[in-house]
Amino acid sequence: MRRRVVVIQRTLPHYRVPLFNLLRELLEEQGIDLELIVGEAAIWESSKNDEGSLPWAKTVKNRYINFGKRHAVWQPVWGLTRGADLVVVEQASRLLINYPLLFSRRFGGPKIAFWGHGRNLNLASRSRLSELLKRRLLGMSDWWFAYTAGTADLLQTAGVSARKITVLQNAIDTKSLAEQRAAVSADQAEALRDELGIGVSAKVGLVLGSIYAEKRPAFVVESADLIRDVVPDFHLIVIGDGPMRSVFDVAAASRLWIHVVGSKTGPALAGYAAISSVMLNPGLVGLSVLDSFALGIPMVTCALGYHSPEFSYLVHGENGIVIESEAPESRYAAVVVQLLGESETQARLAASCLDHAERYSVEAMVERFAIGISRAVTPESTA
Repeated sequence: MRRRVVVIQRTLPHYRVPLFNLLRELLEEQGIDLELIVGEAAIWESSKNDEGSLPWAKTVKNRYINFGKRHAVWQPVWGLTRGADLVVVEQASRLLINYPLLFSRRFGGPKIAFWGHGRNLNLASRSRLSELLKRRLLGMSDWWFAYTAGTADLLQTAGVSARKITVLQNAIDTKSLAEQRAAVSADQAEALRDELGIGVSAKVGLVLGSIYAEKRPAFVVESADLIRDVVPDFHLIVIGDGPMRSVFDVAAASRLWIHVVGSKTGPALAGYAAISSVMLNPGLVGLSVLDSFALGIPMVTCALGYHSPEFSYLVHGENGIVIESEAPESRYAAVVVQLLGESETQARLAASCLDHAERYSVEAMVERFAIGISRAVTPESTA
């Protein structure tokens, strides 16, 4: 008998498209039908410009309910989950549909699996009530899809059985991105340098990802100014959009060496990466560390208290540089300047980045996801 699994996503970021396509294909071979339900992003998220689409996914219109600076989300998916063997939901206390789904499983409803971090890792944005709810609900699901091994450790400490945890090692399509970077020819790189006015010998830093407060854009600009004071031919390329992109736009207006190019993916992104030597990210680190790996560009960041779980993939001195959390712009700039001046260190870190890109691949994540789903829908798995 074929099994039916429903995955509910509040939104569908473009980097999740390969994951769900591959997962659907693999589960199909195993006699499991995968359905994906995605909702619309909030108005205030539109500036990120990072939504993806899948023709086979079902789309619903989310309702966002504001409570001061916080909000809850109602996803109208109740009827779409009826009769499923397993429903995979994001572990977030603001997602209101999770509560009736958890309640209904006690009365013959579908099994429920959480997919998430286990807790809010951003200390500044934590709500005592939401974290209390998360702790209370941790063990109520039938299965857990943990972002990283660190998430699994947290869950087991909280009392969740290791037998119902699948560690996904959250990833993106690093293989395709690495191939696209490798395909950039010397002529293409030279043409892009000419287009931007960047000399062949110039040192180039790269900012990549959504731009918001936790990414510390003002810190990046101040650090870049200090780097430029020491390295006169330093250039900064900024790839991404978001609510604080204007910080870079304003800076670029008076600095011809800062190039703000907006959101880029695939070959376009790879082209800019081909002329960059170091990734500047003194703020929150999440999946951008995997871009760093796939592109072979070592990241310099700070050991802050609000990184996403993927920060654990970054090993200081092996595949990137991590400096102290309280480091000022001058300290950050000095570390970048030192790295730019050490070609052997750059090459060693870049090679390690590419090695780690193979370790944290979307293909490996899909295999783990499929194994976990298969176990979750097997009756004895949650006995």
